[in-house]
Amino acid sequence: MPITERQRVMRRKYLGSSDAPAIAGVNPWRNAADVYWDKIKPPSERDSEPKNDAIIVGNLCEKAVLDWFEREAGEKIRRNQSRVHSNKIMAANIDALIVGKPEIVEAKTSGITSYFDKEAWGEPGTDEVPDYVIVQCHHQMAVLGEEYRVAWVPVLLGGVGFRMYRIERSDQLVGSLESIEVDFWKSYVEQRKVPPNTLPTIETIRRIERTPSKVASVADALVENWLKTRELASTAEKEKKEAQRALLAALEDAEAGECSFGTVTYFEQSMKERVIPACSYRVARFKQNKNYKEAAA
Repeated sequence: MPITERQRVMRRKYLGSSDAPAIAGVNPWRNAADVYWDKIKPPSERDSEPKNDAIIVGNLCEKAVLDWFEREAGEKIRRNQSRVHSNKIMAANIDALIVGKPEIVEAKTSGITSYFDKEAWGEPGTDEVPDYVIVQCHHQMAVLGEEYRVAWVPVLLGGVGFRMYRIERSDQLVGSLESIEVDFWKSYVEQRKVPPNTLPTIETIRRIERTPSKVASVADALVENWLKTRELASTAEKEKKEAQRALLAALEDAEAGECSFGTVTYFEQSMKERVIPACSYRVARFKQNKNYKEAAA
C-alpha cells in the first residue's frame, strides 16, 4: 500500500519500525549507516518510491494478506495506522490494529520474487519468524505503549501459502530498542555524525543528495585501495578472457571438450524476440565430474 504524505514526513522525522532492525543489526538489507543517511539526506519523492521487486510485491499483496487475516482470525481491523512515541524519536506506520483489542497486525510476504529461507519461518502459531520481524513488531509495541502485548504476523510465503504467527511482547526487548534508538538519534542523527564501523549500501550511496561544489577530504589509503582493487579487477577480467579464448581455441571445431575432472561445453543458445530481435549465441559452461568431487572430498 503506497504511503501517505504524513507517513512520508514521519519517515524523515522519526525512527520507524523498518529502521529499528537496521540499527539493531538484524536487517539483512540495511544497516545503521543507511538509516543515518536516510534521516539527514532524505531521498526525493521520486527516489523514495520502491524500485525493489520484493518491496513492490509486498505493497501490492498487503491488502490480500490483511483480508486473509480478518477472515482467518475473525477480527475487525483498522488499517494503515500511524503513531508517534512519547519520546518524539520513535514512530510507526502500522499495517493494522485490531478493533477493541490492544493488538497489532504486521502483514508480510516472502519468497514471492526470489528464494527465501524457509527455516526462518517456523511452525504457524508460534513466534518463529525472522529476527528483523521480531524487532519491527517490538518497535511498534514500544510506540503504542505498554498495553500492547501481542503482534500478529500473517504472511504469504512463496510456494507455501498463507501462515499466521503470534509474537508476545518482551518488555526487556522493548526497553533495549528504546535505549539504542534514542542513543542512535542523539549520538548520530542530531550530531550529524556517521555511525562508526559501518558502510551504507551502494543503493543508499547512489541516492545521497550531493552538495554542489563541495569537496571532501579523504584518506590516501582509501583512494590507494580503490585504485589497487580496480586495477586487480581489470587485470583479472583480461586474464579471464584470455583463458577462455585459449580454452575455446583448444576445442577447435568441437562443441564440447573433456578433461580428467569434467566437461566443457560451448553450445548454441537461442533468444526469442522480445525487446531485441531474435538471435542465437554460444555460451561456455563447465560441469565437474561427480566422481572427481567425491575423490576430492
